[in-house]
Amino acid sequence: MADYSIKPSGLTNKNIAAIFFVALIARFFNAVLIDDIAVYAFEADSPIYWEGAKAWLESGFFSRVGANGYIHETERVPLYNLFLLLFRWTFEDAIWPVIIAQSFMDSVTCILIGLMGSQLGRPIGLLAAFMAAGWPNLIIHSQQILSESLFLFLFTGVLYFSTKFLQTVKLSDALIIGALCGAAIMTRPVALYIPLLIAVVGLLISRKKLGRWTPGVVASVAMVCASLVVISPLLWRNVSNYGSYQLSAQGGTHLLNWVVGYVNSLDRGTTFTEEAKEIQRKYYTQGMLDRQKIVQVNPFAIAASQVEFAKQEFLKIPISSILRAWSYGAALNLGTPAIVMDPRIRSYNRNSLMDSTGSTLLNRLWSFFKDNHPTYLSWVAIGMAASVGCTVLQLWGLLVLLRTAFWPAVFGTLVISYFLLASGPIGTPKYRIPFEPVLIVFQAVAMIQIWMRFRLFK
Repeated sequence: MADYSIKPSGLTNKNIAAIFFVALIARFFNAVLIDDIAVYAFEADSPIYWEGAKAWLESGFFSRVGANGYIHETERVPLYNLFLLLFRWTFEDAIWPVIIAQSFMDSVTCILIGLMGSQLGRPIGLLAAFMAAGWPNLIIHSQQILSESLFLFLFTGVLYFSTKFLQTVKLSDALIIGALCGAAIMTRPVALYIPLLIAVVGLLISRKKLGRWTPGVVASVAMVCASLVVISPLLWRNVSNYGSYQLSAQGGTHLLNWVVGYVNSLDRGTTFTEEAKEIQRKYYTQGMLDRQKIVQVNPFAIAASQVEFAKQEFLKIPISSILRAWSYGAALNLGTPAIVMDPRIRSYNRNSLMDSTGSTLLNRLWSFFKDNHPTYLSWVAIGMAASVGCTVLQLWGLLVLLRTAFWPAVFGTLVISYFLLASGPIGTPKYRIPFEPVLIVFQAVAMIQIWMRFRLFK
């Protein structure tokens, strides 16, 4: 294991080229095995982005089709729609060009993961990059019309430059981190508080590395300002048109339906659908908004009222139930095998985990697996075996880094914790995407340790 205080040798150009082509070949191999690309690429949210890009192209602004023409899109942030716009303009309804472009982009993401790992040592970087090249969660989402692939590319850039920033506290790295954070936020708002998290860590690192606060303060302020510059056009639109400093109006629906509804379903042992319908009924019948006038109301005002109502409902839920729900979500986020999310495998699935019944995670899993298709269960078993092995290795890698590279280990743990807290009780491999690079590097560290011990034993 390389000492983190000594600058390790990075990846060579040949290493980078090899990583890129191996990753691209893996994605090409997966693509040629897809029978129907439209079925594979389009998930539940895919039409929102696909049609949103078309609406933007036709209207000339970030929009969606409303009852009386084009209206401002307020449920999503614009960067992935903007990414798709170029393909909609050039290739119209063809899906393959997007899949090819995302496969190339995801291959570059694998390089960034390797560069990030190489900050701890060249062998770690190489192993992490080649593992990323064949990582199921990355491959699957790179070939779907979803924002995950673009977000991962941008956020992995954030992580890579953050590992450099942790060593040098350079202003140039802080500016790059800020710009990439802003772009990531404009792809998925879940990253909104990441610049602040990195800024706080930067202050501590500045004091630890340089013995002074000033460089860290300057770098942290520059980082936050760079992020604000990137998100400012959307923020200005929302303030001007709706009087809101929120980037998206989706938060109210997510908090009320998905978070409160799912916590209640876990607490009462009922299905998510039942509780979501019940929470919606209570929201409308208690006079928060008139259902018939809802289309005329400021969407951010609706979101604010939903958030306010959700807070009231949260106060009625025992703290123990909330903690249990978040722990269930964390367990599912960390442990659910990505392979079972592949549309070809999921086509065999007969049940819904969200709509399973039971007040414990085991009861819900049993309800989900009971009477499910044998082929799907076989893939779940294979995926779970691999997932358990990976989780053990990732934990081992973290423990190794806590001894040999404390600050990178702390930073990686904070990144994982941030997204687990933000995801709450909802757990799927999709929500693990942002911190997969950290897990991959942790696993590479453990595997290098195993190899070194094996050689020493021999």
